[in-house]
Order: sequence, then structure tokens, then C-alpha cells
Amino acid sequence: MIARTISATEAKNRFGAVLREVKKTGGPIMVQKDGKTVAVIMSVSEYEIVQKNKAIKEPDPLELGAFGLWADRDDIDETWLEEGRAQWRSSWHEQ
Repeated sequence: MIARTISATEAKNRFGAVLREVKKTGGPIMVQKDGKTVAVIMSVSEYEIVQKNKAIKEPDPLELGAFGLWADRDDIDETWLEEGRAQWRSSWHEQ
């Protein structure tokens, strides 16, 4: 689906019509200000799909690579991380 692009001024002046268009077509409509895209208006159903896909997204290899040599360790989990953080937590941090 090709997104339609409108200016921020048009979005402001025709907001009701823009919402009706998104409801009818599902959107998305890109909103530009000073020639740069600053927002996207889309239907709730499309937004929910994006959020669902975001939640089940496979980890990015670059994100995994940020762990360096630790990337393949099975013993690093939330408990391990919390225990490590507790060792470095200072008393002022908890106030």
C-alpha cells in the first residue's frame, strides 16, 4: 500500500476528513512539516498489527552482536543480570 503524504497544515485544517479517509482506506497517511515526514496517521487495526509484529520481532543480529563474546552464553538471564546490578547499586540510588 502506498502511503499518501500531506502537509501538517493540511492535516490540521482537514483533520476530520483525514480521519474519515484513514477509517475508510486503513491509511497510512504520512504528515510532513518543513519537507520532512514527522508523523503517520493509520487505522487502529493497522497500528495493532504493527505493535503485534514489533512484540514478536526476531532479534537484530547487530543487537545481539552488541553483547560481543557474551552473545552465546546460556547462563545470562534476568536473574543473573539483577544479581549483577545489585552488586553495583549504591545506597543513594535506592533513596
